[in-house]
Amino acid sequence: MKSEIEKFYLNVSKYTNAGPYEDYYKSLTNNIKDLRLLVSEQHVHKFRLARTLSKQEIANNFDYLNCIDDALDTAVAITSEIFRLNKNGFILNKPLNEKIITTCRYMSILFASVLKSKGISTRCRAGFAPYIYEDYIVDHWINEYFDKRSNKWIAIDAQVQDSKKIYKQVNLCNLKKEFEYPAELWLKARKGELPDIDKYARYSVDENLQVIAKQLFLDFFALMNYELGYRDTPMFIYGKNFSSLTNADYEEIDNLAKLMLNSDENFDKLQQLFLQNQKFRVLRTIYVNPYTDWK
Repeated sequence: MKSEIEKFYLNVSKYTNAGPYEDYYKSLTNNIKDLRLLVSEQHVHKFRLARTLSKQEIANNFDYLNCIDDALDTAVAITSEIFRLNKNGFILNKPLNEKIITTCRYMSILFASVLKSKGISTRCRAGFAPYIYEDYIVDHWINEYFDKRSNKWIAIDAQVQDSKKIYKQVNLCNLKKEFEYPAELWLKARKGELPDIDKYARYSVDENLQVIAKQLFLDFFALMNYELGYRDTPMFIYGKNFSSLTNADYEEIDNLAKLMLNSDENFDKLQQLFLQNQKFRVLRTIYVNPYTDWK
């Protein structure tokens, strides 16, 4: 019999809902390793394009010159675009111009939707991947699915196609300690025990600790089965607001991080916090002015 937590992660959000593609997802291979590769092969990351192709080559292959994350916010939208580009849908060895340009959060959404359709408890996770680039630690999204044989969550990366093409070769189907969760990083940073913290914000306009805080809340929402987009940030940590955090604010975030260190054991407390702490849930989006619309 499934535990309540397993049942919770069978539920879909507005992002992972399979909609008209549920039967199609079910028809895909049940081999997790092959399925991960199949899903990852449907896209190309914008950074890969920038590092491997000229602007003219990109223009010749795509009808848009940037990732289309905002246009493909859900699994249904992503899959619809995949079929628009190739009527055969999810296939391997696609030419470059038949792949979508998108990033890790969106591939995590798609993979979660596929696995949930197959009756596999799955959740998205936001954090950091030190295995992708050598010079900095990139913010990243992966998935965790519940493996009944081992009776534990398995971390799996559905965005990276081939570990040989990244900085550090890892088992993309079973990340153990290679992926860094923001709760642990936040608590280390707060204690001054994260000496390379600048690597996490190398290409961000936000300060070091703020970058980790944003990932912490993205991960928190994902644990609650609500996978926010990159631009959706709790307003009290957005922009200049972060520099105005009080000691009480920091203590609230510390408490959240401590609970997230063992999210299953503390699931009820996390859910209660999510439902009751409105400050955590008032989001800054492109439609909300963080300094005037909410007081």
